[in-house]
Amino acid sequence: MFQIIQRFTWRDGLFSLKSFAAAMLALFIAFRLNLSQPSWSITTVYVVSQPLAGMVLAKSLYRVFGTVIGALMSLVFVALFSNTPELFCLALAIWIGICTSVSVYLRDAPQAYGGVLAGYSAAIIGLPAALTPNLAFDFAVARCLEITLGIACGTLLHHVVFPRRAGDALRKALHATLPNMARWAEDALHGQQAEAKGLADRQKIIASVVSLDSLRVFGALDTPAIRAIDDVIRLFEGKLLSLLAMLVSAYDRLALLHRDQPAAARELQPLAERTAAHIAASADAATPEQSLEETSGETALLAEIEARLPSPEALRSDSDAFLQRSFLLRLRDVLALWHEAVWLRTHITAGIHPPRTAAAPSLRPYRDIVFAILVGTISLLTILAASAFWIFTAWPNGPTAVTYAGIICAIMGARDDPAAAAAGFLKMSVVGALIGGVYLLVVLPPLSTFPALMVALAPFYLVCGLFLSAAVPAVMPVIFVVGGLTSISNTMAYDFSAFLNDYLSYVVGIGIGGLALRLLRPLGTEWVVRRLTSGVLRDLGRTASSAVPETRTAFESRMFDRINALLMRLNPMVDWHRAVMQGGFAGLRVGLNILALRRDRIELPSVVTATVDRALVALAEHFERAARNRRGASPLPLLEAARNSVLALDVSPVFTRTAESLYGIETTLRQHPGFFGLDVPPQSTPSVEPVIA
Repeated sequence: MFQIIQRFTWRDGLFSLKSFAAAMLALFIAFRLNLSQPSWSITTVYVVSQPLAGMVLAKSLYRVFGTVIGALMSLVFVALFSNTPELFCLALAIWIGICTSVSVYLRDAPQAYGGVLAGYSAAIIGLPAALTPNLAFDFAVARCLEITLGIACGTLLHHVVFPRRAGDALRKALHATLPNMARWAEDALHGQQAEAKGLADRQKIIASVVSLDSLRVFGALDTPAIRAIDDVIRLFEGKLLSLLAMLVSAYDRLALLHRDQPAAARELQPLAERTAAHIAASADAATPEQSLEETSGETALLAEIEARLPSPEALRSDSDAFLQRSFLLRLRDVLALWHEAVWLRTHITAGIHPPRTAAAPSLRPYRDIVFAILVGTISLLTILAASAFWIFTAWPNGPTAVTYAGIICAIMGARDDPAAAAAGFLKMSVVGALIGGVYLLVVLPPLSTFPALMVALAPFYLVCGLFLSAAVPAVMPVIFVVGGLTSISNTMAYDFSAFLNDYLSYVVGIGIGGLALRLLRPLGTEWVVRRLTSGVLRDLGRTASSAVPETRTAFESRMFDRINALLMRLNPMVDWHRAVMQGGFAGLRVGLNILALRRDRIELPSVVTATVDRALVALAEHFERAARNRRGASPLPLLEAARNSVLALDVSPVFTRTAESLYGIETTLRQHPGFFGLDVPPQSTPSVEPVIA
């Protein structure tokens, strides 16, 4: 706690002041409109408040959307089932389960927030409305107004008063990405990274590249200049993903050379170091003209790479030449992609569209439909259990318990350990109950004017705003509980028994949600890691079997998204964690080779095409089995047979590329048999030792 306080800056203070001002503005307007529960407006302000203006706007838009959809569905349920509470609860449970599934499926996309809100807004509005069906419409309108009022005030203050724009944050991130990548490439290609440190550094680079797309979405909302060059930024993101894939591939091939062909590695090491030096020197190009300048050193470097490439004839006589050729080709690809990335970055910095660019690629994050359905089903069963408790006990506060059970499942269900997160929410609710009790029973009763109320609320909400700005998740349960228990309105009731019953309903609802998550989803981080690795293998299986190959950028973006999720959960200092991390990168290389193989197979003679197709079918079937943790026939013999068939043909660039792709797939599978579900003797994982140039 003390460390968090030490990190507070003036920006955190400004954020807290803006959030409090927005909350008080919303409260004042709600009082003037004589809304029944103005406290919802305060809570909503803090729910939508985010450090960046674009994030506030995105969250606000989808909160409005989700609230309206939830309100409409609650009215439908009340109209159909108000006289049969069992059917009403069943319909509500199904709806919340569907909305939770949608939210979990969309993951970090801004639209996911609309799914969460559409679900538990139906409970917040529908359950009380079902008890008084003749007032259901008025109740729904009041809740929507209170929530929309909080959204409007929060968005207004964060956009107008000293806004921190996502567009500015995006520009800084874009400017820093290439230099950071250059530093990592320099360390990696110089052989100055231990294995664990190399994986940790990769995680940082990948996380920064993957996060750019979210910043781009938010920046387009609050910065018109970013919106004008949105397609250029997406093109730049695609180049970064391809560049990152090539850098990782070059690093891994250098490691293999040092292990298997040390003499060749020593000869090629200076080329790797010169490539790293060129990358570092050109990372800060300021204008498009500067980025296009080709130095004599770069020209000489490219010429030497071409000169050292083993010939296609050498590949037929010495299989070791494949690894050397692959490393040199990756260096050449790195130089070309780096040149394009720097060129695009300079245009983004200048805010102009570059001439003659390809269409912006479509980035595709990974989705897990099975996991989404699982979490949605748990939410459905939890609502049914909480509703049964309410109906059988006839507890007047039962609807609140049902609502909080749904909220817990909706916002915690997708976490690695949702039961622990629910327990943390419950613990912080105790803090909120103590603070809310002091406010309701001691601080608020003597107050009779709005300025006095503002002064009384300021200490609590200003402190909460500071912690919210510092991204401390534990503060939101406190805000929720204090807002709900004080229930500030024009007609206050200072009743201890009502206060106690309200808090008990929170505890019961949170407890039912946490217990359901503990019983129905007892699996933690290791299970999530297995789901992610299975997803990698299924992706490879689909790539191998697809009649129409997807774009390289779509594959890379989804694969890097999964790899980023893996790296966030794994520790490179733990052996099996490190093996999984390396396997994820190996899956990326295998997939890229499969895409290249599918691109080139159409130019092969029919006899060889049939051999390559058999190898692809074997790969697809193997990856599907491995994703289910099943064993079967190894695809390695068919890969080797296909490579030999291609090498038996006359020399041709297409035939050479095909042989290289087959060799790359085969070598990578042998290198990581455990990850890919192969029963072959494991090879030691290479690591690049420091090299004295």
